[in-house]
Amino acid sequence: QLLREFGQRLCVAAPAPAVVARLRGDEFAILLPNSGASEAIELAKRIEIMLVQPFAIADIALDVSATIGLALFPEHGETPHDLFRHVDSALNLAKKRGSSYYLFDPVQSKDQSRRLNAAGELRRAIEGGDLLLYLQPKVNMRTGAVQGVEGLVRWKHAERGLIPPVEFIGLAEHTGLIRPLTEWVIETALRLNQAWAGQGCALPIAVNLSARNLRDEKLVEKIRNLKTIWGTAAGLLELEITESTVMDDAEYALNVLRCLREEGIPLAIDDFGTGYSSLTYLQRLPVEYIKIDQSFVRDMTANKASLAIVRSTIDLVHDLGRKTVAEGVETQAHWDQLAALGCDIAQGYWIARPMPSERFPDWLAQYRARGSVG
Repeated sequence: QLLREFGQRLCVAAPAPAVVARLRGDEFAILLPNSGASEAIELAKRIEIMLVQPFAIADIALDVSATIGLALFPEHGETPHDLFRHVDSALNLAKKRGSSYYLFDPVQSKDQSRRLNAAGELRRAIEGGDLLLYLQPKVNMRTGAVQGVEGLVRWKHAERGLIPPVEFIGLAEHTGLIRPLTEWVIETALRLNQAWAGQGCALPIAVNLSARNLRDEKLVEKIRNLKTIWGTAAGLLELEITESTVMDDAEYALNVLRCLREEGIPLAIDDFGTGYSSLTYLQRLPVEYIKIDQSFVRDMTANKASLAIVRSTIDLVHDLGRKTVAEGVETQAHWDQLAALGCDIAQGYWIARPMPSERFPDWLAQYRARGSVG
């Protein structure tokens, strides 16, 4: 009944030459002959006004809203197929933007095409071995010893060269490629640690998990199987989860993290201070490390507010019985100030930039021979 009455109102709102049709489900379309963008937008606004009055269904007043996509012939397509595809694209963009209507934008469409092409290239890179694992050391601030490394993925593109993760992790997130990408990083880290164990120099390697990874129902099982395949000892694989990822659904995240911790995997909260953690959940999270976001660490030598945040975070983390990791340690001044505040572990360019995994053993040997950081 609601669909019938909605269709009737559309017929009233549309001008005489228009054709009104129901496509499927709750989707309707209007064909507006001999019209341009201004007429289409005017009709979209008229439909908005038409929907102000609620629908009386079974003595209940129902408020109904509509999202409208607009496409023009021949500017946005010369075939019915192209027009339907582009009006559907405009409709989805209107929903994402929270707008009641959106006129198809060919430039936006080209961006989508480029993203799809990039996604195809990334998939082939994952499957074809065009990814590299880089490592950045983490150093114990009391002893100066290397405590472990963070594993960071790089994409070795045939034309663009080495692409940093900031340029493709978002793409992987939105195209479903984050799962095979993360699995590649984890397996590569475990394989590397197996080789290190054979040389008597195994170190924990930390891998980042995204929100989509955390939502993967088979995540724990996959990691368990990979650890079995590569004979990974407890503690040699660490996982880092951003604060915002945890707080998206704190109860769900808490259950997943508990399962991972039961597998003997040390956990860290990454980018702490940039989200909105509840202290109630923070004290319940089975994590060993909390990483202070590098933006606060980098500013702490010149910004009193950043220094106060770093100091209070270190005190809070210690009071909760956890350890602090400071990212973005770029100078001797950063190191000295963090050491004075009692920070446990440091990571940053002053210690070492991320490096190809095959170069790490040589760096570690030189670092140990030198006996200090910097």
